[in-house]
Amino acid sequence: MFTGMLHVGFTVADLDAAVGFYEELFGAPPRVRRIFDAPYTGEQVGYPGARLDVAHFDVPGSPAFLELIQYLEPVGAPVDVETCNPGTGHLCLASADVDGAFARLVELGAVPRSTAPVAITSGPNEGRRVAYFRDPQGLTIEVMEAR
Repeated sequence: MFTGMLHVGFTVADLDAAVGFYEELFGAPPRVRRIFDAPYTGEQVGYPGARLDVAHFDVPGSPAFLELIQYLEPVGAPVDVETCNPGTGHLCLASADVDGAFARLVELGAVPRSTAPVAITSGPNEGRRVAYFRDPQGLTIEVMEAR
């Protein structure tokens, strides 16, 4: 029925700012940056006449990509994206250098949820380290030590 995962998408309030952050984080500009306003777009998302400013970023080392969307029409209202709230998602990135990734995210303006990477002491990821951040748009990024 399904053959894989294509992308993870987040709606943002300021796509230009989000693009700047992720361009620095991934070291490359978005693969796609354009306005989606064809008639099928409104039908697809359930808002007739919708206009979306969209950026697609290739995620290093992954076949999936990150899609960031700013709704130009209709304009939405901010929601509380606190990590514990139902319906909130996060982007998990693997890193062979969790300490370096932690420092880089802080340098770019992400706010860490812990003072340093945290050791995972039980469960399927036992022995790895992990850290959560809030990006400048408030979205949650998780960085987990690669196996």
